[in-house]
Amino acid sequence: MVVFRALGWLFLALAVAVVVHDLLTWWSQGRYPFSTFGSLWAHLDPGSLGSTQTSARRHLSGVLWTWMMRPLLTVPAVPAFLVLGGVLLWIGRRDLGRPDAGVLMGSRPRRRRGGLL
Repeated sequence: MVVFRALGWLFLALAVAVVVHDLLTWWSQGRYPFSTFGSLWAHLDPGSLGSTQTSARRHLSGVLWTWMMRPLLTVPAVPAFLVLGGVLLWIGRRDLGRPDAGVLMGSRPRRRRGGLL
């Protein structure tokens, strides 16, 4: 569950980073670009995007690139990162009915001390 929460916070941080990137681009160029996965990938490493496209078309089916990867690369990044981060945080949420396991105590409930009640 900790992994899901960590990945959820990472995707939310990526959404914030993309918003900052888009706002800085808007400030410098005068237009607001809605960054997509493809534009982010091309901005970070343009060579790997081209080689991935070539490899997918050569070794796999061209239909895979056309019908799977191209629509995925046109998805706006901010809403996708927000939704993915929210879903991962929801999956990794703590169970509110059960007490948190301590480092030294483990996951067993505490023993009662005292009378015969």
